[in-house]
Amino acid sequence: MADYWTQGSFAFRCTAAERALIEEAVNASRDLCAGIEPDPPSAALLAAFPPTDPAAPLSGFRSAFGDYDYPHVGGDFAAADDRDDADHCIATFASMDDFEPAVIAMLIQRCCPETLAKGPVGFEWAMVCSKPRIDEFGGGWCAIFADRIEMETTAEVLERALSGGIV
Repeated sequence: MADYWTQGSFAFRCTAAERALIEEAVNASRDLCAGIEPDPPSAALLAAFPPTDPAAPLSGFRSAFGDYDYPHVGGDFAAADDRDDADHCIATFASMDDFEPAVIAMLIQRCCPETLAKGPVGFEWAMVCSKPRIDEFGGGWCAIFADRIEMETTAEVLERALSGGIV
């Protein structure tokens, strides 16, 4: 038996309002996963995750995740004020065992439109195994744009390189 982890850690600059929206989303995710009723969603959260069911304000938020009943963010979020600019902060996502690149990318794309309008946010991740098993290590990269998310694993890049697709 072996243990598998997806790990990642990255930082990006965003606005203070985007930070607040990410924090609200992370808190709602935490509460929903714990079976606790979260605080009522703000207008900003409802705009970023429009309800799919008018009777359930968080239905759009839940639907954005892979598991409606367990909308897990897939990383720890932290943020610090930008000492040079009170309107911005440095936001980080990190995890040593349950980093979820696609979920984190979706959250940034939905919560940080002003930042993404100025340029993309990118990060890498690693997939590791507790035993030296063949083909059980890898990773990937993600680039988040205002209109799309691009992701690729190291296995995909390696396959292209081995078949002559990378020059």
